[in-house]
Amino acid sequence: MLVKRAFQEIRLNSESLFKIAALKEKRVVPVDTNDCRYLRFRAIANLEVNGFNGNFDGFPYKFFEDSEPGYGYKSFIGKRAHLEHNSQLQKRGSIGDLPDAYLNRFMYPEDLKINKWADLDGSKFASQRQSILDLPSQKDGAIEVLMCIDSTLIKKGILEYKTQQGLERIIKMIDTGQKLYCSMGVNIEKSSCSSCGNVAYFANQYCDHIKKGRKGGLTIVSANQMRDMLDNDLMRPEWLKQVVASKYDIDEILKGSSNKGITVRNGEINYKLSFFELSVVGVPAYEQADALEKIASITDMERKDYLRKVIAEVGEDNLFDIYSLLKDDGKIASSCQVGSL
Repeated sequence: MLVKRAFQEIRLNSESLFKIAALKEKRVVPVDTNDCRYLRFRAIANLEVNGFNGNFDGFPYKFFEDSEPGYGYKSFIGKRAHLEHNSQLQKRGSIGDLPDAYLNRFMYPEDLKINKWADLDGSKFASQRQSILDLPSQKDGAIEVLMCIDSTLIKKGILEYKTQQGLERIIKMIDTGQKLYCSMGVNIEKSSCSSCGNVAYFANQYCDHIKKGRKGGLTIVSANQMRDMLDNDLMRPEWLKQVVASKYDIDEILKGSSNKGITVRNGEINYKLSFFELSVVGVPAYEQADALEKIASITDMERKDYLRKVIAEVGEDNLFDIYSLLKDDGKIASSCQVGSL
């Protein structure tokens, strides 16, 4: 079992009116309380759209959709929020929890009649996968995670000293509008090398391309070698633009047999993802790994005004279905409100 850390951003998403079938699911919209601060993080992006992260790890989208218990994007739900990946401290290092996660699912044309990316596994579906990725206003397939930062932990005296200090600092940063960054932790079943296809289940099985000092660097391999990786499903055509340095070399790989030297990025492609924590961190490896939405500490507006502001930003066609906002002169509940997209 290998453990990975990855750094990503969060953001507000606007949806498309393009007629595409998409799975419906609920997104939790928290209402401010005196005890919690809520942040919505874009916790991890996929290899197909964003390529490798700052650690040169790639995460294929199909493992985000994985519905096996304990795997896929839903494995975030119920896990702890931490500070600087101090999960080894367990509760003494926890600054809150992760009450919900949401997948910005790829949109599939209605006539394709598929429910998930894994239905398009195999080389015969390569062109269909690419056509889906190229759809106008296609979603990015990223995972968003809702983090509840528990301010009551400060007074309970159960936190490790540095975590206690860190939590106090984080709450001040949230309340004063400063940027926060996140990093996720995930267990993976195995990984493969983007340059040679070597498969590793443990760190001692890494090839030289993935070892310290070479991961993230460039290697020259033959086009035939990359073609063999495609044939063995250790590489996919839609990943090549993230791996191969020149778009002209991609054509060389795809057109058939060739011994031409191709420059590729040494990266690690990770399989079967089980997320176990999300941390607030000071210095992320990914430069856009900042929190773009704070859903807490409402001081300058009434709750209804805040919710109307969210509606204006997100767009009415895709809106969180907030029950109390639809009631004349109703009150907003003190618990989470659930809406559909």
